[in-house]
Amino acid sequence: MHERIDIVVDGSGDGHSVALFPGEEIFFSYERGASNNEAEFNAVILALEHLPEHAHARIRTDSQVVVWHLSESGTSRRPTFLQKKVAIKDLIVAKNIRVDIQWIPRKQNNADRFLKHYIASLCGAGGTEPLYRRVRRLESENLQLRARLKQAMKMLERRSAFPPDAAFPLEMLQ
Repeated sequence: MHERIDIVVDGSGDGHSVALFPGEEIFFSYERGASNNEAEFNAVILALEHLPEHAHARIRTDSQVVVWHLSESGTSRRPTFLQKKVAIKDLIVAKNIRVDIQWIPRKQNNADRFLKHYIASLCGAGGTEPLYRRVRRLESENLQLRARLKQAMKMLERRSAFPPDAAFPLEMLQ
């Protein structure tokens, strides 16, 4: 039997998730629009995706919601939680892994520190611009750039020295 792998996971209210493996091997993911609880579920999924087949793992999280929903007695009427729970169970079965889930107090969750640094590294203005605002700003700038590119392409098509159906004899190219 494999030695147990201890993994600490965390999720943020802006959709980011982290899975911290032994030796500070870290995996991050992002789901746009995910709530804090959904990001916590995603962190568990992230951990399971990076476990080898037939592994034994203990996943520790500060999310009581996730621990309760993944316990045998935990059931939810929230469709997203049910979908995440099914995805987690499917990964466990597909990889034939044994997983224990454990709640830990937030103060003991050292994955939180890595997630905060990661999110700060993504933020503009020296980490002071909130990530959700940066994402919205970049999306807006992207739309503006696409519109400008489209205008420039139309302008170039109108300025072309050769009509689109122009044909030239090959000897002109020599």
